[in-house]
Amino acid sequence: MPARAKYSYSVTVVVANRDRAVLAWFKDLWGGWVVSVPGTERSREAWNWRSPTGCSSEPFLVGIRPWLKIKAPQCDNALAMIAVLRRSRYTLGRKSLPSEWASLQEQHYWIQREMNHRGTAPFVAEAMHSPRAISRSRRAAKLMSC
Repeated sequence: MPARAKYSYSVTVVVANRDRAVLAWFKDLWGGWVVSVPGTERSREAWNWRSPTGCSSEPFLVGIRPWLKIKAPQCDNALAMIAVLRRSRYTLGRKSLPSEWASLQEQHYWIQREMNHRGTAPFVAEAMHSPRAISRSRRAAKLMSC
């Protein structure tokens, strides 16, 4: 648990592609950032487009939703999370988040984590606080298995 014993949730969309021009077009249309993906000497250049975060990612998700087939459930869950975030942000001000709303945010978070899970290992709902923490834990596990 964080120091204040509460988590904060947000929505971020990341799109990967080897053609930077496509992602630059996304950036022109939807804002956000285009960043390079670190690779190895044998890998081809790749890029990620990162959407504006939180409720600001909604226009992109709404715009792309009609064309999604495989990622439609992730998009729908992200839009549901944005609805919860928007409700809490604009109706509560500085008041604390009601426990049922916090629970709903957490529910959407774990649904998204499970849908985005990759690999053949079963999904385990384990809190990971940052990509760096995830990377460090994977690196440590890899070193232990050698």
